[in-house]
Amino acid sequence: MSRIRWYHVCFLLALFDVAVILLSLQVHSGTMRDAERLIEKARRHGAQSRWLQRAEERVVRLNAPGNELFANEDYDRCAGRYAFEKEKMLDILAEGRVIEGLGPLPESEINEMISAADELFAAYRPLTELPVDDPARSQAAMAAGESMARMDAAQHEALRKLGLIQSVSDALRDELLQTHQRDLERRARHERYLIAAVIVILVGILAFGRKLYQAERTLQEERRRLQEARRERLAAIGELCSSVAHGIRNPLAGISSSAQLTLELGKLDAPSRDRLMDILEEGRRLGDRVTGLLALARATADRFADISLNQIVRSATDGLRSELSDRGVSLELDLPDSDVVVRGDQHQLEQIVIELVSNAMDHSSSGGRIQVECDRPGANGRVKIAVQDEGPGVSDDLKNSLFDLFMTTKASGTGIGLATVRRYARLHGGDVALAPSERGARFVVNLPLAMRESGQEYASGDADENGV
Repeated sequence: MSRIRWYHVCFLLALFDVAVILLSLQVHSGTMRDAERLIEKARRHGAQSRWLQRAEERVVRLNAPGNELFANEDYDRCAGRYAFEKEKMLDILAEGRVIEGLGPLPESEINEMISAADELFAAYRPLTELPVDDPARSQAAMAAGESMARMDAAQHEALRKLGLIQSVSDALRDELLQTHQRDLERRARHERYLIAAVIVILVGILAFGRKLYQAERTLQEERRRLQEARRERLAAIGELCSSVAHGIRNPLAGISSSAQLTLELGKLDAPSRDRLMDILEEGRRLGDRVTGLLALARATADRFADISLNQIVRSATDGLRSELSDRGVSLELDLPDSDVVVRGDQHQLEQIVIELVSNAMDHSSSGGRIQVECDRPGANGRVKIAVQDEGPGVSDDLKNSLFDLFMTTKASGTGIGLATVRRYARLHGGDVALAPSERGARFVVNLPLAMRESGQEYASGDADENGV
């Protein structure tokens, strides 16, 4: 049978799908890593932006109580508000120190603002207590003004540094956007390449599958042609064998009859009688060969049916038990408990067992044992029949020609028995072989079951010649 099947292409497609999935996972894994880095940078930028916004707000609000003080606001209220804003400003600085990537903070400027504000409120306090015409009021007002000027300058410098930090943060934001854009473009490019590769490979697999299909059709057609030629050749050989056999049988019958009559009616001396006996014996052997050739040539699969293997073995061996007993050879059957069904010609299958047991019997001495075994069907849907004897075995120089037609080692043999076994076994979709054995000879015949597991097809004479 052809090794090419439609599911081979499906298997290739499945492997291709797995490869595409793995490649997609690899691409998306890189994308996810890039996205994680991008998210981390975005998180850091967000933290920086929120801190800068709060810091600028607190710098402005830290300076506000001093300005309100000069607007003749209540001193105690402004001082209390300043103390609150100062505490918040220090908290903002503490948060900024732990934020990654902010760079140098305007701590010195903010500290200068706080120092100037402290001096402002310290210098402004006497103004709330001294009389209007007291000369010390002018000195206190001058000191407060100088502190306020220092505070404004420090605020300006702190806002400038915060602006620089904001510029760096904006640059980081722009870089993130550009990186994200580049990642999207790279991913889109990779996916386009992947899709193109998938299409190309898929087209290649489909083209390969089509070629496999065409090759399978070609092989099937070639196999059909060879099988047809084989059937025609076998038919021609059968016709030739029949023609030759009939051409030999008729004159052979006349020769044998004449020799028999001469032997019965003629007054012959001993040498002449021996020669006539030789003629009759050789005529019988030639007749047996002709009969075997006719049976071999006429073997077909026309009468195949479902048959019990146990029945075949028992029926074949029952007819040999009398001769086995006369020769002092025992026969043991090892058959499966549950019946095994094969499809074939009952006479041909019985003949296989008969020929193998007869061959074993011819090579067994008195007291020997012949064992016939039938194994349970294997996973390949085939069953084996083994015939084991305790004879001398088969020499190495005969193993290659053991199943050849007319090959025999027995003086009275025809050389057709084992050739018939192989012909019948192969006609049933099986084969026969000499198996290794520690003692004697072991012949093993394998046959398919009644229905094949693959395709549920009956075995036939067109089946492949499978080895054991």
